[in-house]
Amino acid sequence: MARKLINNLQKLGFTENEAKIYATLVCINMATAREIYETSRVPRPKVYKVLRGMEEKGYVQIIEGDPIRFSCIRPEDLITRIRNDFLLSLNETFCRLHALNPSPEGKVLSSGESMELGMEC
Repeated sequence: MARKLINNLQKLGFTENEAKIYATLVCINMATAREIYETSRVPRPKVYKVLRGMEEKGYVQIIEGDPIRFSCIRPEDLITRIRNDFLLSLNETFCRLHALNPSPEGKVLSSGESMELGMEC
């Protein structure tokens, strides 16, 4: 598994194990916990816990059955979700910081200036 991909996923907020499991599921589509363990090299005792956490985040679906199988959301959907969450957080942070100190000169940014920055409060 490409170390660069794992590092990039970690920069997007994944833990190392989440990144390994997500990349594995993208490669093999749907898998059992055993298949994920064997391919991802995530320690076996951690696989289920990591998968449950990823399900809560909406990155993985659990397909009930015997055995239980797992699949991931499409990379396009993942990136869209992360991008939207990031932009929302960025905008909220901008607005809260702006409210603390409108500008170094005490001048309040106009809505046009805020829009130029890509932010709107």
